[in-house]
Amino acid sequence: MRAIVSVRDLSIGWGAEPILEDVSFDVMRGEVFAILGGSGCGKSTLLRHLIGLEAPMLGRVHLTGIGPPQHGLEPPQFGVLFQSSALFGSMTLLQNVMLPLQKWTNLPKDAIAAVAQARLRLVGLTGFEHHLPSEVSGGMKKRAGIARALALDPQTLFLDEPSAGLDPVTSAGLDELILTLRQSLQVTTILVTHELASIYHVVDNCIVLDRLAKGIIARGNPSDLRDRSTDPRIAAFFHRRPTGSIA
Repeated sequence: MRAIVSVRDLSIGWGAEPILEDVSFDVMRGEVFAILGGSGCGKSTLLRHLIGLEAPMLGRVHLTGIGPPQHGLEPPQFGVLFQSSALFGSMTLLQNVMLPLQKWTNLPKDAIAAVAQARLRLVGLTGFEHHLPSEVSGGMKKRAGIARALALDPQTLFLDEPSAGLDPVTSAGLDELILTLRQSLQVTTILVTHELASIYHVVDNCIVLDRLAKGIIARGNPSDLRDRSTDPRIAAFFHRRPTGSIA
């Protein structure tokens, strides 16, 4: 198994003040990988650097098969689900999923619609193609966002807090969808999440960030970290205890 994402000596922040310093890790092809830690430790900021929305202070990010940014001239080779889903409210779910295909491919309109419908079917939204985002539930919006992220058949999928604001049953459904996508599409998934149930169920490996340490304080399988780590900060996170520097 080889790394599909490699991060080396990465320092990120705003202005001259770093949020994270000297961060290095690998994400292996086909795994579900999580970026974990307390609020304000830089999880979502790190994700934004991984997908090229922000430039690092130092260090580098390498995504296998993806060259340097070409100023919007080439189609993205990864998919992203932002925390808010970021669907266009005036467009149907089908139209939202069709957008990347319309921008980046020369497929005829019927073929674009067929691919978009297949992606919606894959995430369990058959029958809702012509609904507006305001006409469906929060969980369905997340699923539609994932369908759009998958429109161009990416090898890597980035998910920022996919379960945020959802009830436990809906969150569990998204967990199963993540596992289904790995099995059916062999997609590598990198996610930011706080949901312990989801972490233990779907995540193969993770890194844990800490705000005060400004870096990684643990890495590995979440269940192993929960059961074996002697670091009180790790115990605080994985056992949901109000102690430690993670906050």
